[in-house]
Amino acid sequence: MVVMPGDELALDQGKPVVLGPGVYCDPQTQTVVPVNAGVPVVKESAKRQTVYVEYNSKRYIPSVGDLVIGVITSTFSDSYRVSLSSFSNSVSLSYMAFPNASKKNRPTLKVGDLVYARVSSAEKELEAEIECLDSTTGESAGFGLLEGGMVIDVTLAFARRLLFNDNFPLLLLLSKRTQFEVAIGVNGKVWIKCDEVKYTMACFRSIMKCQDQPVSQYKDIIKQEFDSLPKEED
Repeated sequence: MVVMPGDELALDQGKPVVLGPGVYCDPQTQTVVPVNAGVPVVKESAKRQTVYVEYNSKRYIPSVGDLVIGVITSTFSDSYRVSLSSFSNSVSLSYMAFPNASKKNRPTLKVGDLVYARVSSAEKELEAEIECLDSTTGESAGFGLLEGGMVIDVTLAFARRLLFNDNFPLLLLLSKRTQFEVAIGVNGKVWIKCDEVKYTMACFRSIMKCQDQPVSQYKDIIKQEFDSLPKEED
């Protein structure tokens, strides 16, 4: 089924809804509607339901609730400017949008640093804003500075599958080869970090190659990358 912007989405009214890309919740009616034409996807668990629209797009447009990876491009007296993609306007990250932040306790990020964040405001004609905390609890919730590791640029559709599709096997297959930390941004960026640089590189190359291949090839691609790593000397 294909939906168009403004169509009504059939959701379970008894469960909390987590919004993904391509959908919007009207603040007055609390109705969830698509903002992009595409195929609606609803993932249900025991406690909540996640809804997003699978659509073709090469340009990322911020939407409230999106999880994103960005790079600090400039600093100001009260905020940072952050780039989410090469083809989108920069967004704003306030010094106060961090856990336990205050005028005396400000973050110390610098130009070039990577951050994992959530889009908190995305009004038309206004600069979008992001935050590095869970606004409901005030905790970091995994957001903030991403130290070390590598960033992989992937298609927006591939990033959505990695983040929202629990049955997508790529990360599970990688976890059988090595331990890693990962952050996935719906703006088409994946950050990954292993204990050793060589394993980080193997994960990087595996993800790059897998996004252009069918799922049936993932296991062989990952095996090839890890088997080609230099062996440890006795």
